[in-house]
Amino acid sequence: MHRTHKKRKIGRLLFLFLLVVAALVILFWRIRVWDTKRSEAEVAAQLAELEEQEEGEGLTYYNGSWYTLNEDCETFLVMGLDEFSDDSSAGEGYRNTQQSDFLLLLVFYDDDDTFCALHINRDTMTEIQILGVTGDPAGTYTGQIALAHTYGSGYEDSCENTVTAVETLLYGIGVDHYMSVTMDAVSIINDLVGGVTVTVLDDFTGIDDTLVEGETVTLLGEHALTYIRTRLGLEDSTNLHRMERQEQYLTALLTQMQSAVAADSEFSLDTLLEIADYLVSDSSVNRLSEIFNTLGLYEYQGYYTLEGEAVEGEEYMEYYLDDTSLQDLIIELFYEESDYSAE
Repeated sequence: MHRTHKKRKIGRLLFLFLLVVAALVILFWRIRVWDTKRSEAEVAAQLAELEEQEEGEGLTYYNGSWYTLNEDCETFLVMGLDEFSDDSSAGEGYRNTQQSDFLLLLVFYDDDDTFCALHINRDTMTEIQILGVTGDPAGTYTGQIALAHTYGSGYEDSCENTVTAVETLLYGIGVDHYMSVTMDAVSIINDLVGGVTVTVLDDFTGIDDTLVEGETVTLLGEHALTYIRTRLGLEDSTNLHRMERQEQYLTALLTQMQSAVAADSEFSLDTLLEIADYLVSDSSVNRLSEIFNTLGLYEYQGYYTLEGEAVEGEEYMEYYLDDTSLQDLIIELFYEESDYSAE
């Protein structure tokens, strides 16, 4: 009797043990299934996030909207150099004395055959790349953007250094092509279009007495260069005021060039040949001729400048951009609103 009771007790314990083992097996199985499903869900979420990132690649989120770069626009940087030297030694060093006194970025929109012009103040403070004695990058510093051209031989490398400074200033917006001309070329271009008519904005007495404030004159030869270049000796000698005259002149010049291109299909090529000795570019003459012709074929949409504050530095004027206005303008000129949604 005692032995039978003991067997029953052992049997119950064995049954409980097996029951616990079975419960543990089921529990481990459920945990493994749950872990597997969780891993699958995590992987699915990661894939979805990756797809979303790929779908949103190239997009910029700004002021509550998504934007994408306008692929139908092309940029062309025009640099006006403040002095010219045909000294054969000019290309031997990696510093030169030619500053970009004038910087104009033309933006062509091929989707609707229009273009606009962005004038960059020569005194704008930005990051400038230093070129060492071998011509390789040797650091950066913050200075007037006009000085970027002084690094290099004065030719292609100096132009490319200025392109780099402009691209840095514009948050990485690329410059597709460039052309530098010495200011001596202004008079040549001016006369090839038959002169440029303006209403004189300043009193040039003692500098050029043919330029009488308030009178409407047709600028020819050196008078055109004097009008857009002069600062010293005027009542308002700031570069900001000179830029106002340059805007006035360039708007009139573009109109004249459009008329000349429309009247003569060879005008652009002839002009480039006339100023070839004053010109440096990354483009062939034929490509430059195409760009000049585009000025005549596309509709002009306006002239832009970068808002900021002019401050007197230790030696020279320094122009500090308003960052919000700069970002707004970059979005306006180089981006298109997208229907992309991250939700």
